[in-house]
Amino acid sequence: MSCPKCGSKDVMLLPSNEYVCKKCGHRWPMPQPDYTWIEVEIKKAKLFEKYIDAPVDSCEELVSQLLKELDEKNARLLAAKILLQRAERRKTTPAELKKLYDDAERCFQ
Repeated sequence: MSCPKCGSKDVMLLPSNEYVCKKCGHRWPMPQPDYTWIEVEIKKAKLFEKYIDAPVDSCEELVSQLLKELDEKNARLLAAKILLQRAERRKTTPAELKKLYDDAERCFQ
């Protein structure tokens, strides 16, 4: 941690959750952690459980359902994860498995 004003590394944390530079006396608040990523991960876990056994079989359908609750990047990644998990759970022939993997691959595009 260094002072944003003078660059000194001689900084201390006050009980009021403020940093103070011992060199120039500048004070600034301690940054608050961003926990929004945890909420997204919990939502993705719940959606995974909801859709892992759902009758939706194509990437496009799955992504359209997931886009109702997630941004596009997370929806596509989760759709691919769901399709890959389904492919691994099923006892399929190599040709069917390749088709399932190809469909999951399309989710990334």
